[in-house]
Amino acid sequence: MGINANYFFVLVLFILLAIYVAFKPMKIDDALSTGQEVAEMELNKFTLYSLDETGLQNIMIGDKGFQYKDRLEVKDINYTDSSKRLLNSTQADNGIYDNINLITLEGNVRYHREDGVRFFADKALIQEKEEIIDVVGPFTLYRGQDKVVGLDLFYDTKNGISHARDVTGDYTLN
Repeated sequence: MGINANYFFVLVLFILLAIYVAFKPMKIDDALSTGQEVAEMELNKFTLYSLDETGLQNIMIGDKGFQYKDRLEVKDINYTDSSKRLLNSTQADNGIYDNINLITLEGNVRYHREDGVRFFADKALIQEKEEIIDVVGPFTLYRGQDKVVGLDLFYDTKNGISHARDVTGDYTLN
């Protein structure tokens, strides 16, 4: 009792048609013709480690990542840098790393450094090589019990220089 060959080929044809209808491939040609960028690589729930001859330099953790030719865009970014004098960690809803020197963070930006300095903002630009952080707009900065609120923070982490506008601070004097 065998199966008729015709039934077999009809079944295979039906399965192929179902696959064709159910799975919609990304139309790269359409995206390119309209000027839309197409990511070279997409990452889901990933961790990237950067190493050199001295060891671990930094770790980038993200929920979703899109690698383009000139940048890496990350959703729910957590970036820890151990290559500097003091370990620091930065989190944000969205991050763009330009593959050269600049990290742009937007949405719920949180910065923590191992000496107790931390700040919260909506947008920050980090220049890695120069070790400079520019906060665009309002921010709240803490160091121990001290609290500073202001606008447009410039923070040179290497030289310990900072300035901002419309600053209000609460300091604990010993």
